[in-house]
Amino acid sequence: MKLTVFTPLGTALNSKIKKVTIETLNGYYTLLPKHVDFAAAMRANIVVYTDDNDVEKYVACHHGIVVKKGELVTITVQDAVTGETLDELSEVINRDFKQNDEKRKELNSAMARLELGIMRGFGRLNKGDNDGGI
Repeated sequence: MKLTVFTPLGTALNSKIKKVTIETLNGYYTLLPKHVDFAAAMRANIVVYTDDNDVEKYVACHHGIVVKKGELVTITVQDAVTGETLDELSEVINRDFKQNDEKRKELNSAMARLELGIMRGFGRLNKGDNDGGI
């Protein structure tokens, strides 16, 4: 099989593999060459794969999508980091990925407040037009 991990910045990983284990929103799955085609949404997790030399390797992946079609396993995520140890990658997920999620939530909250302010402003303008203009 072939595992490819894509991020918005490019290809983070492109490797021949024997198997891959991922965590989706519905649980953990180990994909092998003869498994049926598969697609699922992923949560931030450490993807474990075994290369052609039977060496277990790891890549920390942010939220995204995994698709297995034939011999190809494609993971498309917001961010991905390869590493040598589980401890190193667990820290990346806990620190960087979760910090990015918090920043995204703060940004979404600020945008919602801005949108509400704009809608209130338009409401006042419309109210002023109905009373004879501004």
